[in-house]
Amino acid sequence: MELESAMDVNLRPYSVEMIGGDTITICPYPFVVEQPKDYVLWSLYNFSFMNACCLGFAALVYSIKARDCKVAGNAEDATRYGKRAKILNIVAIVLGVLLFLLLCGLIASVLIALQERVQKLFNEYKTNMGDVFGSGSGSGAS
Repeated sequence: MELESAMDVNLRPYSVEMIGGDTITICPYPFVVEQPKDYVLWSLYNFSFMNACCLGFAALVYSIKARDCKVAGNAEDATRYGKRAKILNIVAIVLGVLLFLLLCGLIASVLIALQERVQKLFNEYKTNMGDVFGSGSGSGAS
């Protein structure tokens, strides 16, 4: 029961008597203060998987600074660090995807070149072995 009463929010209007004898009615209302975003989870992902040019690490540093400022109540610095972390996260994702696609293209081109080389060597081997076995059977009959 005590826990329920501690968590109860009283939003009913109440009256306050002023010094001059006047009474005013106050109607409290809840208001939400938007907290600045710190992007820590996004930064951790970029640090773990998309750490192109150490941008994921830099984004993680700014995200942690933003979270520290947010906890300390300094919303202005938290917003500034959060924006830097967001920009670094975007750049890290873009560079990470580009590097991944470049690596896939490089691997594909190497595999295609190897396939062509192996096919050429196999055709030469087949031609040479055909000459060896073809000439050996014709000369043995005489």
